[in-house]
Amino acid sequence: MARELYKRDQNQMTMKRFVYTLALVLFVSIASFAQSGTTAEQRAKNLSDKMIRELQLNNYQSRKIREINLKNALKMVDFETKYANNPAELEKCINGVCKERDKELVNLLSTAQYSQYYSARKSFNTYDREYALKMQKENARVAKTLVAQDKADAKRTFPQTAPAVIKETSTNK
Repeated sequence: MARELYKRDQNQMTMKRFVYTLALVLFVSIASFAQSGTTAEQRAKNLSDKMIRELQLNNYQSRKIREINLKNALKMVDFETKYANNPAELEKCINGVCKERDKELVNLLSTAQYSQYYSARKSFNTYDREYALKMQKENARVAKTLVAQDKADAKRTFPQTAPAVIKETSTNK
Protein backbone atom coordinates (compact mmCIF):
# COMPACT_ATOMS: atom_id res chain seq x y z
CA MET A 1 0.00 0.00 0.00
CA ALA A 2 2.83 2.38 0.84
CA ARG A 3 4.42 1.55 -2.48
CA GLU A 4 1.21 2.49 -4.32
CA LEU A 5 1.05 5.80 -2.48
CA TYR A 6 4.68 6.46 -3.31
CA LYS A 7 4.04 5.77 -7.02
CA ARG A 8 0.98 8.00 -6.98
CA ASP A 9 2.98 10.82 -5.37
CA GLN A 10 5.73 10.38 -7.97
CA ASN A 11 3.16 10.57 -10.76
CA GLN A 12 1.68 13.71 -9.25
CA MET A 13 5.12 15.31 -8.98
CA THR A 14 5.88 14.43 -12.60
CA MET A 15 2.55 15.91 -13.66
CA LYS A 16 3.21 19.08 -11.65
CA ARG A 17 6.60 19.50 -13.31
CA PHE A 18 5.00 19.05 -16.70
CA VAL A 19 2.30 21.63 -15.94
CA TYR A 20 4.87 24.14 -14.63
CA THR A 21 7.05 23.64 -17.70
CA LEU A 22 4.05 24.01 -20.00
CA ALA A 23 3.02 27.20 -18.18
CA LEU A 24 6.54 28.62 -18.54
CA VAL A 25 6.65 27.85 -22.27
CA LEU A 26 3.21 29.41 -22.74
CA PHE A 27 4.26 32.52 -20.82
CA VAL A 28 7.44 32.97 -22.88
CA SER A 29 5.48 32.47 -26.11
CA ILE A 30 2.88 35.06 -25.16
CA ALA A 31 5.59 37.48 -24.03
CA SER A 32 7.48 37.17 -27.31
CA PHE A 33 4.26 37.59 -29.30
CA ALA A 34 3.40 40.70 -27.32
CA GLN A 35 6.91 42.06 -27.85
CA SER A 36 6.57 41.82 -31.62
CA GLY A 37 3.51 44.08 -31.52
CA THR A 38 5.26 46.44 -29.16
CA THR A 39 8.34 46.43 -31.35
CA ALA A 40 6.28 47.37 -34.41
CA GLU A 41 4.61 50.17 -32.46
CA GLN A 42 7.96 51.42 -31.19
CA ARG A 43 9.43 51.27 -34.70
CA ALA A 44 6.51 53.19 -36.16
CA LYS A 45 6.61 55.82 -33.44
CA ASN A 46 10.38 56.27 -33.77
CA LEU A 47 10.28 56.67 -37.55
CA SER A 48 7.17 58.86 -37.43
CA ASP A 49 8.75 61.22 -34.90
CA LYS A 50 11.80 61.63 -37.15
CA MET A 51 9.67 62.23 -40.24
CA ILE A 52 7.42 64.72 -38.43
CA ARG A 53 10.45 66.71 -37.29
CA GLU A 54 12.39 66.68 -40.54
CA LEU A 55 9.46 67.18 -42.91
CA GLN A 56 7.71 69.69 -40.61
CA LEU A 57 4.32 67.99 -40.83
CA ASN A 58 1.08 69.51 -39.56
CA ASN A 59 -1.24 67.71 -37.10
CA TYR A 60 -3.32 65.99 -39.77
CA GLN A 61 -0.22 64.81 -41.64
CA SER A 62 1.39 63.69 -38.38
CA ARG A 63 -1.62 61.59 -37.45
CA LYS A 64 -1.75 60.00 -40.92
CA ILE A 65 2.00 59.35 -41.04
CA ARG A 66 1.74 57.50 -37.72
CA GLU A 67 -1.05 55.30 -39.12
CA ILE A 68 0.88 54.58 -42.31
CA ASN A 69 4.11 53.80 -40.46
CA LEU A 70 2.36 51.53 -37.93
CA LYS A 71 0.69 49.54 -40.71
CA ASN A 72 4.02 49.21 -42.54
CA ALA A 73 6.00 48.38 -39.38
CA LEU A 74 3.58 45.53 -38.61
CA LYS A 75 4.14 44.18 -42.12
CA MET A 76 7.92 44.52 -41.78
CA VAL A 77 8.01 42.71 -38.43
CA ASP A 78 5.89 39.94 -39.95
CA PHE A 79 8.25 39.63 -42.93
CA GLU A 80 11.31 39.72 -40.67
CA THR A 81 9.89 36.83 -38.67
CA LYS A 82 8.77 34.90 -41.74
CA TYR A 83 11.95 35.34 -43.81
CA ALA A 84 14.57 35.48 -41.05
CA ASN A 85 16.60 32.77 -42.79
CA ASN A 86 16.22 34.16 -46.31
CA PRO A 87 17.83 37.63 -46.53
CA ALA A 88 17.19 38.04 -50.27
CA GLU A 89 13.46 37.45 -49.94
CA LEU A 90 13.33 39.63 -46.83
CA GLU A 91 15.01 42.49 -48.71
CA LYS A 92 12.46 42.22 -51.54
CA CYS A 93 9.55 42.28 -49.10
CA ILE A 94 10.93 45.23 -47.10
CA ASN A 95 11.54 47.20 -50.32
CA GLY A 96 7.96 46.44 -51.38
CA VAL A 97 6.63 47.82 -48.10
CA CYS A 98 8.76 50.96 -48.55
CA LYS A 99 7.36 51.45 -52.07
CA GLU A 100 3.82 51.13 -50.70
CA ARG A 101 4.64 53.85 -48.17
CA ASP A 102 5.99 56.06 -50.96
CA LYS A 103 2.69 55.75 -52.86
CA GLU A 104 0.67 56.66 -49.78
CA LEU A 105 2.89 59.65 -48.99
CA VAL A 106 2.44 61.14 -52.48
CA ASN A 107 -1.19 61.86 -51.59
CA LEU A 108 -0.47 63.02 -48.05
CA LEU A 109 2.51 65.35 -48.35
CA SER A 110 2.81 68.64 -50.18
CA THR A 111 5.04 68.71 -53.26
CA ALA A 112 7.89 70.33 -51.32
CA GLN A 113 7.55 67.88 -48.42
CA TYR A 114 7.42 64.86 -50.73
CA SER A 115 10.46 66.10 -52.62
CA GLN A 116 12.32 66.45 -49.33
CA TYR A 117 11.10 62.98 -48.23
CA TYR A 118 12.05 61.38 -51.55
CA SER A 119 15.58 62.74 -51.43
CA ALA A 120 15.98 61.54 -47.80
CA ARG A 121 14.07 58.28 -48.30
CA LYS A 122 17.12 56.03 -48.00
CA SER A 123 18.19 57.71 -44.78
CA PHE A 124 14.67 57.18 -43.32
CA ASN A 125 14.76 53.51 -44.30
CA THR A 126 18.27 53.07 -42.88
CA TYR A 127 17.24 54.83 -39.68
CA ASP A 128 14.27 52.46 -39.32
CA ARG A 129 16.36 49.35 -39.95
CA GLU A 130 19.05 50.42 -37.50
CA TYR A 131 16.38 51.02 -34.87
CA ALA A 132 14.88 47.58 -35.60
CA LEU A 133 18.30 45.94 -35.13
CA LYS A 134 18.79 47.81 -31.87
CA MET A 135 15.39 46.60 -30.63
CA GLN A 136 16.20 43.05 -31.75
CA LYS A 137 19.45 43.09 -29.75
CA GLU A 138 17.66 44.41 -26.67
CA ASN A 139 15.00 41.70 -26.97
CA ALA A 140 17.71 39.04 -27.35
CA ARG A 141 19.40 40.32 -24.20
CA VAL A 142 16.10 40.05 -22.30
CA ALA A 143 15.50 36.55 -23.67
CA LYS A 144 18.89 35.41 -22.39
CA THR A 145 17.81 36.19 -18.84
CA LEU A 146 14.93 33.73 -19.25
CA VAL A 147 17.24 30.91 -20.34
CA ALA A 148 19.43 28.92 -17.95
CA GLN A 149 22.79 30.64 -17.64
CA ASP A 150 24.85 27.55 -16.79
CA LYS A 151 24.57 23.78 -16.49
CA ALA A 152 23.68 24.00 -12.80
CA ASP A 153 20.64 26.18 -13.62
CA ALA A 154 19.61 23.86 -16.44
CA LYS A 155 19.71 20.78 -14.18
CA ARG A 156 17.90 22.42 -11.27
CA THR A 157 14.74 20.51 -10.36
CA PHE A 158 12.08 20.61 -7.73
CA PRO A 159 13.07 19.03 -4.40
CA GLN A 160 11.82 15.52 -3.81
CA THR A 161 9.13 15.21 -1.21
CA ALA A 162 8.92 12.36 1.23
CA PRO A 163 6.22 9.84 0.42
CA ALA A 164 3.10 10.00 2.54
CA VAL A 165 2.57 6.98 4.74
CA ILE A 166 -0.83 6.22 6.21
CA LYS A 167 -0.81 4.14 9.35
CA GLU A 168 -3.81 2.18 10.37
CA THR A 169 -4.90 2.64 13.93
CA SER A 170 -6.47 -0.16 15.85
CA THR A 171 -9.27 0.55 18.20
CA ASN A 172 -10.27 -1.84 20.99
CA LYS A 173 -13.92 -2.13 21.69
